[in-house]
Amino acid sequence: MKNMCNHLLVFLVAVLSFPLTLSAQNESTNELNYEVNRVYPYISITKEKLADAQTLMDLNPHYQASWIKEYFSVEITASLKGVQKQEVGKNEMLTPEQKELILRADAGTDITVNVRYLPNNNLKHNDPKELPFSFSIEPDIDATYPGGQEQLRKYLKASAVDKIPDGTFEGYDLAAVKFTIDANGVVTDVQLFWPSKNEVVDELLLATVRTMPQWRPAAFSNGTKVKQEFVFTAGNMDNCVVPLLNIRRDY
Repeated sequence: MKNMCNHLLVFLVAVLSFPLTLSAQNESTNELNYEVNRVYPYISITKEKLADAQTLMDLNPHYQASWIKEYFSVEITASLKGVQKQEVGKNEMLTPEQKELILRADAGTDITVNVRYLPNNNLKHNDPKELPFSFSIEPDIDATYPGGQEQLRKYLKASAVDKIPDGTFEGYDLAAVKFTIDANGVVTDVQLFWPSKNEVVDELLLATVRTMPQWRPAAFSNGTKVKQEFVFTAGNMDNCVVPLLNIRRDY
């Protein structure tokens, strides 16, 4: 009889413990994901890659030499000490003069390229075309929140994430708030890029970003400070809108 009671006690403990274990697992898997990521320009290049660049494809990964049947000119324009300078090449290969102009361009300014060409097609009337694009050079130091990424996460958690009602984000739900850190480190241009299903939550996210403390701005090695764009997301990063944010996640 005593053995039967012992077995029954073990059984009851196991049964009662199971829901508690399941509940703990559900709480951990339902924890709201939130991130702040850099929003990159459509075309940008680091100084390291720029130093090795030899062709237009090295400057613009979207450029395809196969589009071109015949080149007429390749014009590269950049600001040099506040004055617009231009160097002209004959094809997709960068000339020494073009390369020097790019490397000496004023920090934080866009560099423009205009390709005049004959398209590679079989049309009877194959008219000359122009293919313009611009790119920027990445600063040496990205904008940073005071205290770093860990302090930023603590601020967002206390100011917004912990105040979001359970069940607001389900499945692939996502909210995204874009903002800019200007050359003085001030948060500007705060906008709701992608709303959640709850307007009150959206206002909470916007207010949290607007009231962030001043950041250390992005800068080049020569001391020139520039603005950078970021996005604060809450919810499922497998949402189909994420590729539209133009972020780079390495984790």
